[in-house]
Amino acid sequence: MLRRLDTREAPTLEHPEDIMHACRPLAVLVAVAVLLLGAVPVAAQEAGEEQPNVTGAVQVTDNPHPARAHSSPQMAVNPQTGELAIVETEVRSDYSCRVHVSSDGGRTWRDGGALHEQPHTDCSRDPLNGPYATVAFANDGVLYVAYMASDPEQAGTDTLPVGIFLARSEDGGETFETHAVSAPDEEAPDKARPMLAVDPNDADTVHVSWMAQPGEGKSLAQVATTTNGGETFSEPTDLSLDKGGYQPRLAVSPDSTVHAVFPASSFHEEKSFDEVVRPLMYARSTDAGQSWSEATAIDPGNTGFYAMRKAVIAADSNDGTVYTVWYGNEKTTIDPKEEDVDIFMRRSTDGGDTWSDRVTINDDADEGYTNHYDPGIAIAPNGRVDVAWYDFRNSPYTERFPDGFEPPFNHDGFQDVYYSYSTDNGQTWSRDVRITDRIINREIGVWSNNIHSHMSVGIAATNAAASFAWQDTRNGNYRNEAEDVYAASAIHDPGARRAAAAEGSTSTLLWVLLGAAGGLGLAGVVLLVGMRVASRDPAPAGAPAPARGG
Repeated sequence: MLRRLDTREAPTLEHPEDIMHACRPLAVLVAVAVLLLGAVPVAAQEAGEEQPNVTGAVQVTDNPHPARAHSSPQMAVNPQTGELAIVETEVRSDYSCRVHVSSDGGRTWRDGGALHEQPHTDCSRDPLNGPYATVAFANDGVLYVAYMASDPEQAGTDTLPVGIFLARSEDGGETFETHAVSAPDEEAPDKARPMLAVDPNDADTVHVSWMAQPGEGKSLAQVATTTNGGETFSEPTDLSLDKGGYQPRLAVSPDSTVHAVFPASSFHEEKSFDEVVRPLMYARSTDAGQSWSEATAIDPGNTGFYAMRKAVIAADSNDGTVYTVWYGNEKTTIDPKEEDVDIFMRRSTDGGDTWSDRVTINDDADEGYTNHYDPGIAIAPNGRVDVAWYDFRNSPYTERFPDGFEPPFNHDGFQDVYYSYSTDNGQTWSRDVRITDRIINREIGVWSNNIHSHMSVGIAATNAAASFAWQDTRNGNYRNEAEDVYAASAIHDPGARRAAAAEGSTSTLLWVLLGAAGGLGLAGVVLLVGMRVASRDPAPAGAPAPARGG
């Protein structure tokens, strides 16, 4: 069943004349803004480019369970058809991983086929940290999903055996064929955080990475490769050094070189998180995963539990430039009372031989005690680099002291999704663009609250748009703590921007027009409008959720 774009409720005015009174300034606003549309940028980059228009948020998941908890959505775009695919995980009730597909640029979504094969049908029985599943398209349109899974009959055991699986679809996600990458094993039960990358020159060659934690020892950054579409896999290669490896991430460049990044993991050492530095490590394979270089540090990393985690990596399909982004602190040794992490990037233009200086992407890095987490990265065919992340800058909690932390600490506050992009190979970045249409309450749900079930913002890129997926608690409350997946796009193509505005709801159109008018200081006109529209400013927690069409 297709799910339509969210609509906004119109206000009910007590007297009919109030409606007419409200419409007059609205008509003036529309008329003035239409004259300006296309001539005035919404918010210009320093380079003078127009900022993209952001579409209204669309609810992707339609699970009616009152205590549902959909987590860690990841996104990809089909290079053949332009269809979008999201894989996400329900971590509280049925523990399944699900695929959702959109054929209209994210305006509506339908459920894809089942991934799981008996008996391994639990995708998130242990819901600590994502990803539980990740998604990628091959250049010929074949869809791959890597995911972790276990047998529900073994739930509750001290050592739940978890396996890593790869599902393949040749019909855009309608049906899947699934094979084990690393089967559940009672001797080495703990496998998690699967990622994958497809060779751009061979749709049957797929590299899958995951983190293994054998027994009480160090974490291992492991990779296995299939050259026949998942039917068989190589033996896992451990990329870790003595310190171990945490959550390895992969990308493949146009020459089929496989690139991997991972933080060196020292969690097993007899030291506190605040004492051990975890550098960002890099390794590569130039022979389709048969052998790997020894991992080397490309960033000094950080101390502390909340920094230097979940680095992601992407390779430009044109010139092979490799980008890695992560969240961390500019200081290597962090005072645990000063949690303040930003979005960082390094790039390599020579296949990983050398790496650029660290660049800070978010434009509010000068603001202290403001956290930015879980960046996702995608590169459009035209080379535009898109990065999006979870951002606490609008949290009403300017000071928080949970769990004994002080001074300010906003990990459990309210957050948005923000986005920045580069059109010059990562040398400069646009102003940050707010993607979420209402602020997300992280005091409920599984993103934090000692569950920490989350992953990089889902992101996919075409020349016309960047699309995003995130987990959102707008439909929840402090009792049921429901969490759903939402999606939106940032439209870059001028023609597509106009089409999106024409097809959008009244409130969406108003915000497009207001954005154009804003360049001339006309935003104050909105104070005359007696209608409640979808605000781009943070909305209070508990505001009514927008209706979703059937």
